[in-house]
Amino acid sequence: MTTVMLGVTTANAKDLHLKDFGGKADGTTDDGPAILKMVEAARALKGKHARLVFPKNKTVHAATGKERYLFALQHTKNITIDGNGSTFLLDPHIRMMDLDYAKNPVIKNFNVDYTVTMFIESVIEAVDPKGAYVDVRVLQSGDEKNLGGPTKEDGEQWFGGFVWCENGKHMKAAKHYAVKKTEVLGKDRARVFFDGKSIPKNITGNIKKRITRFSIPRPGVAQRHGPGPLFNIHDTVDGHFENIAVWGAPWFTYSIYRTEGTLRFINVDVVPKPATKRLVSGCRDAFHVTGNRSKLVFDGCDTAGLGDDDYNFCILSSRIQKVISPTKLIIQQKFPIQYNPLRVGETLMVMNSENQVVGSAEITGYEEKPHKDGTKIIPGGRYCPPITITLKTPIKGLVKDLHVWSKQAANPDTTMKNCTATFSIRMQTSLTIENCTFTCYNVAYGFSTRTKHVEGPGPAYMRISNSEFRVGRGSGMVFQSGGKGLFETTRIQSIHIENSTFHSPMRIDKAKDITLLNNRFHSDVKVGAHATLKIKGNLQNGRKFNPTKNR
Repeated sequence: MTTVMLGVTTANAKDLHLKDFGGKADGTTDDGPAILKMVEAARALKGKHARLVFPKNKTVHAATGKERYLFALQHTKNITIDGNGSTFLLDPHIRMMDLDYAKNPVIKNFNVDYTVTMFIESVIEAVDPKGAYVDVRVLQSGDEKNLGGPTKEDGEQWFGGFVWCENGKHMKAAKHYAVKKTEVLGKDRARVFFDGKSIPKNITGNIKKRITRFSIPRPGVAQRHGPGPLFNIHDTVDGHFENIAVWGAPWFTYSIYRTEGTLRFINVDVVPKPATKRLVSGCRDAFHVTGNRSKLVFDGCDTAGLGDDDYNFCILSSRIQKVISPTKLIIQQKFPIQYNPLRVGETLMVMNSENQVVGSAEITGYEEKPHKDGTKIIPGGRYCPPITITLKTPIKGLVKDLHVWSKQAANPDTTMKNCTATFSIRMQTSLTIENCTFTCYNVAYGFSTRTKHVEGPGPAYMRISNSEFRVGRGSGMVFQSGGKGLFETTRIQSIHIENSTFHSPMRIDKAKDITLLNNRFHSDVKVGAHATLKIKGNLQNGRKFNPTKNR
């Protein structure tokens, strides 16, 4: 058997069917044990192509996993998962797929949902800002009995819901509402207390009683880290994800770290389940994209109803701990959520908190200090060792606390095309955007001069074409390089925007080279300091375009 799909070829694959391992796909039976057997059968092929095939358009319930992952595909090679249009219905403690160190996975054709919704949907009927509560009517009769407060269990990092505030003629804008506790007031009625002295005005000022919706977190389900993200894609080499819809994710949906080769996400959506009253699809980022060396393509991906970013493109930088010489230094990553190691032969980038590139040089020596238990890295990245770096050529101006990272590991070749997004996108590494529609807050930025950011380092370039930026949550497109340095050392070196439409404001704080060609602006555009500015064929509200100076 040979399957060819968008450049992915699977030759002579062995098909493994759910029914042959005792799976029922009836929506009730726990098919987790059968799937675990399928995975083990695929592993037994030792890298030969295997396809795990599921019945067409059925519901596969799973209450069992290996280390709580339904598909434990760590260190596998050439495995295809073909859901055949079926829906995987997971119990709240189960996650979908672990692809740590997998090679050439092909994942396609299924939906993911949970047996219990993460949020209880309601309508706000009364507001008391000083009393720090809102009164609600739940939309699913009897759901008021399922409300409560934080449980602090299973990695619950935050216990919050979303008030879908009115936004004029534009789509509603979700505002975070931290829940302290709830009280049942009667049938289908409840009082939800804000975890603070008073409810912020940016929430109360945009509530319309008996109209504004409130997604209230379900205790013990929403915001749970559990074993990790729904799809754990760490250290994966090559991969193809296509025709996947996620309707619920208790934490990150796709966590994409340290991958190599080429990874494609084609028609991969994270959205509320269609034909339901749900407004939320995931508690955290839909795509958390950090420290990758791979070519990344997101094509035809739709995201909506997120509790955090639709996309976060970044790298976790290290900081200089000691300068031994202009060619030798000790660095350490200070935020150990995931470890981002550097490599000999790569380019070390050095930047200060003013977003000035201090310098760069090839790494010729790299020595990690072992952890006290004798290992270099604790699995999961919770320990980030001090590293002694040797450089091929000296870098002037090295001092303690400067930020450093690998140029090759900062998502260097990432493209979004034909995508939609409705909450927020953090563009902290370079990005190409084509034929996209964003109704959200979009920000391309580096380190703050006021805080010690752990994510960064800001994009070197941004290329946007044939795209539309509408008014939504926060709204606008912000390019924030900041700092006082010369343009040659400014982090954002190039911004190119062509044939695009902006209904929301755009602000460019600072960039070296700025090009704006044939765009349509229907709101304010502010352009800050720059070395070169090329403007041609743009219109603002039907008239000749003249940007406002950004002070």
